[in-house]
Amino acid sequence: MSPLGLTLLIPITHAQIIDLHSGQEISERMLVDRLRAQDIVLLGELHDNAQHHALRAQLIQHIAGDQLTVIAEHLPSGARVKREGPLLADLEAAGFDAKGWQWPLHSPLFDAVSGAKLPLIGGNLPKGFSKQLFWQGESALPTAMARAYKTASLSADASRQLDQDLINGHCGKLPEKYLQPMRLVQRATDLSMAQALLDHVPSVLVAGNGHVRKDYGVPQVLGAIAPALKITAVGFYEADSPREELVKSLAGRYDIVWLSKPAERADPCENFKIK
Repeated sequence: MSPLGLTLLIPITHAQIIDLHSGQEISERMLVDRLRAQDIVLLGELHDNAQHHALRAQLIQHIAGDQLTVIAEHLPSGARVKREGPLLADLEAAGFDAKGWQWPLHSPLFDAVSGAKLPLIGGNLPKGFSKQLFWQGESALPTAMARAYKTASLSADASRQLDQDLINGHCGKLPEKYLQPMRLVQRATDLSMAQALLDHVPSVLVAGNGHVRKDYGVPQVLGAIAPALKITAVGFYEADSPREELVKSLAGRYDIVWLSKPAERADPCENFKIK
């Protein structure tokens, strides 16, 4: 990977970059230099935090090179964005769900990818396949994915953590009968994104923080099936608790965490119901 430049486009306030291996704050230049040396970069997000999309837009512009491909959770596997018209129309033609992803929250991110003329390819499961997996279980996995699923099996601790995060992500209301199928869908999604990354090295993934975690996300898959590759996972979080506590809680989950100002949002669990 090679940089387009090292001057940030937009000053971002209330942001800190922490190396979770040392616990020390690093500069944006240090982060860019590190990411440029990787085969695969994974950039997380809190989906509703606009600042995270602006930060990642800047990073992608600074590590962009002729060979870099961007893989997006926001598009189905196999989709490739063609630049033929307005950005949103091109994204929707490739399978982007504007309402589901709260457009235009992600517009700075995809604007940057387009401006850098980088290929933008889908990494998520094909439309409708999640539902098939949910009801049919492992028997619905394609042969290659089933093989990778076994190779990248989770440890007991990682599996328990994933289960707890799935429960927490559904406001503690996830019925027990749904836990195993949802775990399978999560793992299959990570396997799909990992394969897309491997097919386009050097590459960068843009996805939710849960998918770029080193204990049970895409990095775990890559470590199991392609251990020789140089990979860095960057989580994007909000500085909504004491820094030392937050850094300690995230250690082992990511290599780097970028802390931003919290976004304003309503309580997501206030009227939450399982459909």
